[in-house]
Amino acid sequence: MIRTQNIKLTANEFFRLILSIYLKKRWWLLAWIWILVIILLLGGSIGLIEIFLLAFILLFQVIIVAQYWFYAHSKDNRIYLMARYYEIDSDQVVELMEDGTSSTIKTERFIKVMKTPKYYLLYVARNEYVYLPVSAFQSLTDREWVEDEIINKIGK
Repeated sequence: MIRTQNIKLTANEFFRLILSIYLKKRWWLLAWIWILVIILLLGGSIGLIEIFLLAFILLFQVIIVAQYWFYAHSKDNRIYLMARYYEIDSDQVVELMEDGTSSTIKTERFIKVMKTPKYYLLYVARNEYVYLPVSAFQSLTDREWVEDEIINKIGK
């Protein structure tokens, strides 16, 4: 069994995490938006309609980032920011929080995994995941074991 170090996200780390998830899922939409912006800017003379369209497109992106920021800093989401650690074996992942609560997830319940540079996100539903920071493992051997026994087997 592997036991991770204590994990405690700050609101800003949580914001960066959920924003990176959004960018990984919606990169194609952002690419099309910026292609449209470049086409509008290079298309010659810019009229009033193009200015409104550019303003709307850019404002839309600012609103999305602001929504994620407010969500990450909301008091309703303090459970994500609570300190925790994980006990992992080949059959289950047990999450133990600082307030004494715990939850157990059988490894066969994970439906997919998303890797970011700093986290493993183990999904149990479309928008529900367990986040495991890469830095939370006690050693490289522990991390490699989790990758071999849990991460690589999800979705197979």
